[in-house]
Amino acid sequence: SSQEVLSKLTSADLSQRRFRWFRANYLDIAQHRALALRISYSGELGWEIHADRDSIVDIYRELWNCGQNFGMVHYGSFAMNVMRMEKAYKGASELNNEVTLLEADAMTFADLAKPNFVGKAATENSLNCELRWRCCYLSIQTDGKIKGHGGEAVFRDDKVVGSTTSVVYSHRTETLLAFAYIKPRFSITGTKLDVMIDGQKLSAEVIKDAIYDPKGLIPKRKTS
Repeated sequence: SSQEVLSKLTSADLSQRRFRWFRANYLDIAQHRALALRISYSGELGWEIHADRDSIVDIYRELWNCGQNFGMVHYGSFAMNVMRMEKAYKGASELNNEVTLLEADAMTFADLAKPNFVGKAATENSLNCELRWRCCYLSIQTDGKIKGHGGEAVFRDDKVVGSTTSVVYSHRTETLLAFAYIKPRFSITGTKLDVMIDGQKLSAEVIKDAIYDPKGLIPKRKTS
């Protein structure tokens, strides 16, 4: 596991008691100072490691060498994109400055009880405005050959009601997944829609929970 690999290169306490999910701590990793964040864009139990450019290559090499005893392999950005979509994690295509946090369905990351922070006033003002769009998670019927790219039109009957932002095929669940900004009245879970991909209208449905690990237990599981 990621904990086993990292523990070989640091004396820091990586247990759940010391290093809970969504926390960050400075660690000495392979004799280099680094900031480790217990989060993972892939949705697995893991850490993001941030260090200066003179250290990061050494840290990578030590992690890679150590990881060979645990079956570590490389994977690319396309695979990462699929994994984050399986966990219903929004990315840059969904979280942009053209929408509000409420429209992006990302208010869980805003604590309005905190003192003034950049964007607080604008966010509070947006709560009193009518929603133009709502970011939704879609499951799309496909034979596995049509995969999409993002930017496809979303229909309700024969009327365009939105557009996809990200579309990927999940081989793990054999499902075509998408995020889309659509008119709020069509954002209710279970709403039937169509997505135009490669000139074909494919049936889609608004779903609520991530298709993989819907309760988000994997990255939060206790570490010894």
